[in-house]
Amino acid sequence: MLKKMVILIGMPGSGKSTVGKILAQKLGVPFVDTDRLIIDAEGMTLSEIQAEKGMKYFMEAEERALLSLDDSPKIVATGGSAIFHEHAMTYLSYVAEVVFLDTELRMLTRRIGDPKRRGVVLGKRQTIQSVFFERRPLYLRYADIRVRIRYSRPADVADIVGKRLVENGICDSTEEEENSDG
Repeated sequence: MLKKMVILIGMPGSGKSTVGKILAQKLGVPFVDTDRLIIDAEGMTLSEIQAEKGMKYFMEAEERALLSLDDSPKIVATGGSAIFHEHAMTYLSYVAEVVFLDTELRMLTRRIGDPKRRGVVLGKRQTIQSVFFERRPLYLRYADIRVRIRYSRPADVADIVGKRLVENGICDSTEEEENSDG
């Protein structure tokens, strides 16, 4: 039984959505992807929003999506730039357990491919590497739990996150632990 909302933060390509879906299914709670909230509200992809309405508008839409989350137990995958919204992150830190999926830069670069096609928020001269080093201190600042991602399968990462939630008293047990008791 999940006792509060769990927010997954990390770089694009860290597996927040994939791990989040698996974890939500294991725990029997809803899964929410804030990128999907933005896409549904705006009726266009993240890269289209950035190209047509500008970065400032996109960042405002992202903050609205983050602040729209109620505090009911669920798993939430955020966009990689969520940590730039101090007001929203302060709110989420208060009502949720924040889990940082800390992924190696080499793995992220391989997974992301073309950052613009993926909708990654980049400044004019930024690269994935510069974004990684800019954002990492903020991910660490907001994280209640840090899970280092090496070359693990998403299901294994979800298991690790689940165990850490149990250790932190956020979850009574995961579905697998309940099934193995009886």
